[in-house]
Amino acid sequence: MSEPTSPPPPIGTPGWDRELAGIGLDRPQVDAGVDQALESAAGDQFDPHDLELETDAESAAVWVLLHQRFPSYGILVYLRMCWSDGDHVLQNWVVRQLAAMLTHGPGPVAESAEYGLWVDYFESPEVSQVFTALASQMPRSHWECLISGAGPVPWDAKRRVFREAAEVPALHPALARGLAGSFYDVYGQVDAVEAAALLDRITVADEDLREALAEATTQPLRLRTGSAVIVDDPGWTHQGSFLLRAVVRSPRARWVWRSELVADGRVYGRLVHWDFPFDAAQIAHRTVAAPEPEGRIVLFRVEGDPEHAESLVNRDIEAWPPGLREHLAR
Repeated sequence: MSEPTSPPPPIGTPGWDRELAGIGLDRPQVDAGVDQALESAAGDQFDPHDLELETDAESAAVWVLLHQRFPSYGILVYLRMCWSDGDHVLQNWVVRQLAAMLTHGPGPVAESAEYGLWVDYFESPEVSQVFTALASQMPRSHWECLISGAGPVPWDAKRRVFREAAEVPALHPALARGLAGSFYDVYGQVDAVEAAALLDRITVADEDLREALAEATTQPLRLRTGSAVIVDDPGWTHQGSFLLRAVVRSPRARWVWRSELVADGRVYGRLVHWDFPFDAAQIAHRTVAAPEPEGRIVLFRVEGDPEHAESLVNRDIEAWPPGLREHLAR
């Protein structure tokens, strides 16, 4: 994704009008589309779901202007469709509009864009390119909305931005939220050792957030296990692993992919899937039975020798993010 690195002009300004030429449009053309969209909207309250726009460049520009007047995630859903169906030129233009929303606002526009990025773009396969493009076009002083929701962004893509944000005290609250999301979001991605080093460099004023980050960077995820499942089906695509039923016993549930599964100081494997979708009626397997612990049962897939499954049932175990146990032991 090739993108500009200069800050985007505020949406609707003459500078924005000039950049419309890059996607083959002019401002009167887009304004006519906005007027037509408003005329066709039913009822007294504007509802983007009442409109039937295409997913072309003109529709994308119309959605951008409408979002300035009626900021909502509903509009951004349709802008996301334009981005998905567009060529690289249109995709770069849409990302530039998101950068403009975060940079120039106003407040409700920036808040809507922050949520839309977190839900739609930061959980997409293109997340690294989108995040990098946004960071390159936004002044560092406006990174707050970008980094606070960056939990699902791959660590390699956000490492530089997070490190630079640590140098700016005004960005520390947003960076703390971004670090927490990296540990605690469903799709959060983190290097726990590097996150711990960043945490040492910033001030976290929020007490709950500070406690959550301290827990994530100094403690394992504590689990109480129940039964285990060993798959015997030769056609199973996850050979060299087994399933383990467990309840989270830590104060806060979090997920770090490939965490080491440790019991009595011994590593038995790595957690590679939370809430694994397993159809017991369709796949040949055997169960290592054990009393089920109280609480919400999570079916984990453990990458490790299935022979270890019997040793891990009905006991307290720990899940350590990669490298963190060794880091703390130094």
